[in-house]
Order: sequence, then C-alpha cells, then structure tokens
Amino acid sequence: MNNLQQSQNKILLIGEANDHTTAIRASIEVAGHVVEHAGTIRAAEIALEKTIFGLIVVDCDSRESVVKSISEFTSLLSPKTPTIGYTTSRSQTLVVEVMRNGAVDVLCLPRDLAVVKDRVESTLSKNHNAKLEEKRNKEVRRLYEESHMAHGEAVEEIENLNHTLANGQCDQEQQIRLVAMAAEFQTLVSQELEVESMLRTSLEYLLHRLGPTNAAVYIHEGDTGWGVGAYINYDRQGENFTEFLQTLGEQSCSLIAQKKSLRFFTDGVSFTNWIDTEDLDFDGNEVVAVGCFDGDRCMAVIVFFRSDSKRFNSESVKIIESLSPIFGSQLGKILKIHRRAQTTWPSESIDTDDDEWSFGNAA
Repeated sequence: MNNLQQSQNKILLIGEANDHTTAIRASIEVAGHVVEHAGTIRAAEIALEKTIFGLIVVDCDSRESVVKSISEFTSLLSPKTPTIGYTTSRSQTLVVEVMRNGAVDVLCLPRDLAVVKDRVESTLSKNHNAKLEEKRNKEVRRLYEESHMAHGEAVEEIENLNHTLANGQCDQEQQIRLVAMAAEFQTLVSQELEVESMLRTSLEYLLHRLGPTNAAVYIHEGDTGWGVGAYINYDRQGENFTEFLQTLGEQSCSLIAQKKSLRFFTDGVSFTNWIDTEDLDFDGNEVVAVGCFDGDRCMAVIVFFRSDSKRFNSESVKIIESLSPIFGSQLGKILKIHRRAQTTWPSESIDTDDDEWSFGNAA
C-alpha cells in the first residue's frame, strides 16, 4: 500500500518550459504532489523507464505528432498510468484527438487553471480506486481458482472413495456368493460316496454355475497314470474327442498336478505352450486348468475350455478356484472309504500309513 501511495504521489509533467507549464506545475505541487518535469519526449521516456508515476500531464500544443507519440510510448512504458492533456488551443478537433489517444481529461488554459488541482486529484483518486479494485479482483480470482481446484480435488476424492466403496461392496457380495456356493456344493458332494455319482453331481453343479463349457476330469489310474473320470463335450462334436481327451491327459496332468494354484489362459495357444505340446488345438479358446488336492495329494485334474467368444469371467474363475478344494477333499474321502473296505476293519483303518493306498484300485 505504501508503494502504491508513493507512486500515486509522483506526477510526470511533459512539455517545453513556458508560462503554462510553470503554472500547471505550481498548481499540482500546491496540492502536495511531487512533480518531475520532462522537456522532451525522449526525456519523458527515460523518466518512465526509471520511475513509476501516478499521473502523466502533457502539453498538447508542442507539435502535431506529440499526441500520438505520447500515446505510443505511454502504452508501452506505463500502460496503466492515466494521462491528462493541456492546451491553449480552442480547437475541438485537437481535444477529441487527445481523448482518442488515451487521455482521461483535457485542460483548456488559461480557463481551467483554477481547477487543475481538483481535476488532478479526481483523476488520481479514480485511478487509485481502479487499482485497488483490480487488486481485489485478482484476489477474488485467486481465491476462486483455489476454491475451484479444492472442489475438484474433493469431488475426485469422493468419486475415488465411492468407487472404492462400490468395489469393496461388490467384492463383499461376491465373497458371500462364493461362500454360499461352497456350502451348497459341499452339501451336495458330501452325500455322494461313489466316484462316478460324485463326478456326475460335481459337473452338473459346475455347469449350472459356469454355463456351457467343455470339461475333462482326470483321476489317477494306478500309482502314476491318469485316466478320464468324466467329461463334457460342449462344442467339439466334429472331432475324435476321446483321442483328444487322452492326449490332453497325457500332456497336461502331470504338470497341473504339481501346481496348487489355478491357471487361467485367455489364449489357448499359451496353454499348449505351457504344457509343451503341438498335438492339441486350443486356438481361439480360453482354458482353466486346476488340480484338486486333498491335503498335499492331487486327487484329480480338471481342465475347462470353451471359445473365447464366450469367455470365463472373473467370477467363473473364482468359482472354480473355490470349489476345486472341496472336490479334491471329497474325492479323497471316497477313495479312503473304498480303501478301508478292502482291509481288516477296524485295526488297519487307523493305521498311520493309511494314505499309501492305490488310487487305481479305488477309482
């Protein structure tokens, strides 16, 4: 504020030294303002380059081009400083020309000598108020921009929070559905004590949850081999499916049985590369391969596959992932029951080496 008041108090007077210039200067200085006199346009330019003035008062009678010259250099060096012209001419054309070139007032001498002080004070006051208003407007714009930015950040934060909450709610609802499915599936398969009926019930339930799909279930034959326990041929009717299943079991079961985590392939070629075979055509298919474990033993291997035009969504994959341990556990129970039925009851049934049974005999 002090700098603004100091600059407001300084006035640049441009004009040749004469009686009118002296009279103007005296009237301004009587009002308490500091006046710097520049006798030429060049001197005025130098002054404007060094000092900030609150007002420029210029003699418009000096020469014809002076009005335009002043307009040009003030607009470049001090565009926000108001200009008052003074003239002894009674030419209305000159007064209009001065105003068109940016002057805020024109004093006609000697008639207006008595009101120089008032006209100067009025111009300075208006300019001072305009600068204060501009400063306030800048502050309002700054506050608005900060508020707008803060509002945008708040809206973004709220949207992110809503998105997080929505995702969390979806995840929670999905978990509830999966738990309900797991309980339902457990209830269904726990009633089956024959491998064949248990496989049939399991695949029927999975088809109901996953929709139409090709599927192959492999269980142990003997100690090391794998055989087809059950299968669903959804869209492979035009080929030798039995031979296809046999090749699939030979190429994939030993690898899948070593993995406790489900493997999902959105590109069937990636699956054939993973099991290292060129004898199977899974191009254009998605594949889900999972080992079904009872403890540390892989009791079965299941391979689901169907056209990538009917993709497995994330929930389908989670369903398979959630139900496969139940499948493996129930298959293990059935095989243990079969094993115990062939031994002397009950002494060998509690043998600690009970797990060393033959998968092939049970299956």
